[in-house]
Formats: sequence, C-alpha cells, structure tokens
Amino acid sequence: MTTQGRPYAGASREARESARREQIIAAGIELFGTQGYRAATVGAICDSAGLNKRYFYESFATLEDLLVEVYERVVADLRAVVLAGGAADAGGSETMTEAQGGESAAAPGGEAMAVLRGFMGGFLDWAQANPIFARVHLFEVLGVSARIDELYRRHGRVIGGELADALCVAVSGTVLTGTRRRVLGDLLVGAGIQIVVDWVIGDYQPPRQDLLSEIESTLGWVLTAGAIGES
Repeated sequence: MTTQGRPYAGASREARESARREQIIAAGIELFGTQGYRAATVGAICDSAGLNKRYFYESFATLEDLLVEVYERVVADLRAVVLAGGAADAGGSETMTEAQGGESAAAPGGEAMAVLRGFMGGFLDWAQANPIFARVHLFEVLGVSARIDELYRRHGRVIGGELADALCVAVSGTVLTGTRRRVLGDLLVGAGIQIVVDWVIGDYQPPRQDLLSEIESTLGWVLTAGAIGES
C-alpha cells in the first residue's frame, strides 16, 4: 500500500503539495518584503503564487503561520552570512590600517576587532544585497503578536550566543560564564541591528566602507578603554 498519493504529470501528491508550499512561501517573502506583512492578504499571496486560495490552507492555517516560515528562512540566511563573515575575518585579517582607526591584529584586541568587523561587514552586505529579506527581518516582524515577538527574541538569543562563542574562539584563552555569554550576545545583536536599521532607513549612507571604519574606530576606543581599566 503506497503513501505517495496518486501520481499526476509524473509527480506524487506529496511532491505537488511541497511544490505549492514553496510557491506560497516565495510569494510570502516577496509580498512581506515589498508591500509589508500588514498589507498582505491570503488572496494577494495566492495571486502572486498563481494558486487557488484552497492551496494556501493546504499548507498554512493563517497568514501569521506563513510569516513564521518566512521569518525562519530569512533568519537562517542572515545567520549563515554573519557567522561566515566573522570566521573569514578571524582567519584572514592580518592588519588594520591606521586610517580605519585599527591596530595590528597581533596587538591586544586585534583578533576581537577582526571578528567584530567580519560580523558587521557580513550584516551590512546582507542587508544591502537582500532588501526584501532585510525588510522582513528588521521591520515586518516587529509587534505582530506575542508569538512572533517571542520568535524574534529566541532567534536573537541563539544568534547572539553563537556570535559570542565565535568571538571567544578567535580570542585565545577567553572563557565566558553563562550570564556573560548571554549579555555579550545581546550587545552584539542589539547594536548590530540598530546600526543596520539606521543604515537602511538612511538609504545606505554613509557608504559601507566608511561606516565599517567608523564602527571599527569606535570599537577600538572601547577595547582600549577596557584594557586600560584592567591594567
């Protein structure tokens, strides 16, 4: 006895349902990221996907359920880019120019600076290259419902913890307590989001490289002040 469903045009029922679900998700990403979640309707999603409304309810009970799936995919994409950026800078950034306000990567705080620059560089690149994804992540999920708010916070905590861990790996001998790891993660995620939100609203000004240099100079000042305080 088969569970694959009756084949149609060479595809099983399950394969057809999966394909329709992907069409709906793609339409959700497009409409939420251009018109906005609050302006979207099930009918508009189905029109964009080229499907009858009944196929929407085949995969999702509500428009908010679709937003959850869209947001999960957006965050997964952002997470991969930001973590990869930090790893790349940790392994490949040997020096930091005086024009950027940095210091040699071998100097105290240099490794941390390289990783932080990688995180922010990756985030800025992602936001500018993916304006539809960026709008969903930075604006459209805010204040929708308690459920979406918790999803937003949960992803922030997870990514913040991963960023804190990556920073510790780059700075040899660094060990964080659970509380400090959480606080550091909150600082990294919170500051990063606020910087990128302002940058997107400001039409990507100042230019990416200028903004990164200013971020690096400011972080250098903070790291130097911390080193002086501990000496």
